[in-house]
Amino acid sequence: MSEVISTIIVILFLIFLGYFLKRINLLNIKDIEVLNKLVINVAMPCLIFSSLYAANLSNITTLAVMPTISITVGAISGLLVYLILRKKNLPEKKLWGAVVPVVIGNTAFLGFPMVLGVFGQSGLLRAIFYDMGTLILFLSLSILLIANFGGNIKDVFKRILGFPVLWAFILGITFNLLNIPIGNIPASIIGYLSAAAIPIIMISLGLSLQFKGLKNNLKIAGLDVIVKLVIAPIIALTIVTLLGLSNMEFTIAIVEAGMPSGMLTMVLAVSYNLDFGISADCSVVTTVFSLITLPILIGTLPFITGII
Repeated sequence: MSEVISTIIVILFLIFLGYFLKRINLLNIKDIEVLNKLVINVAMPCLIFSSLYAANLSNITTLAVMPTISITVGAISGLLVYLILRKKNLPEKKLWGAVVPVVIGNTAFLGFPMVLGVFGQSGLLRAIFYDMGTLILFLSLSILLIANFGGNIKDVFKRILGFPVLWAFILGITFNLLNIPIGNIPASIIGYLSAAAIPIIMISLGLSLQFKGLKNNLKIAGLDVIVKLVIAPIIALTIVTLLGLSNMEFTIAIVEAGMPSGMLTMVLAVSYNLDFGISADCSVVTTVFSLITLPILIGTLPFITGII
């Protein structure tokens, strides 16, 4: 439990640092785009590649189940919110603005630092595989939103195929399984860039926190909090129990299911002109509350494992 507390303290400090730097105008909201580009295109791919390259992938068939769990949890959670809000006769773009944050979890930007801090490299490996499910959900939602609101499906596939994180995943597994050496100097460079990923991610998260206008969408955000942070982990618990998973796969699937709304939520909201205010508010509120629910979730998992 001490690892959980220390990890939360570090994460909170870095998030608060980002928010504080914005408040004193050392950084501003426009810097988020630059930091996110650095993370998505450089630091995060290096972190994923180095983790997969050095990992023991002898149990890759078990690891391959993780994306399926991620997709199932996201789909059920999204359907639940959709059905509830559909009864309230919300306009389509408001409705989808609330559904998307529940489907797309922050399985990488917050999930990786949290899992790495508490469960180490072994946990991070499982989290990386789980995050691939989030990428598939992003693609699926993009196609669904194009069907509803219009758009170019070719652009979606170009975006996915050009996503450095995906190629880092593919190359990391390929280099590992084929035992391809990369040399000491490239390994050191990748290692240094990997180390930059987590602090930049946390500072970027802090910069993105905005509390103005939250009261306008509190009820919808509250629904997303309940589904994303409470019901989604229960769905994951049910799935991993039915699949008979144990040990680290069992734990990481549930923890990742309890992550708040992800940054790809904003990408979809902007790309398909959804209600950005609702999507942003749901992301902020779930992120804030997750800093309370995640320690509770991680702390109770040993007891749940003992019962099951």
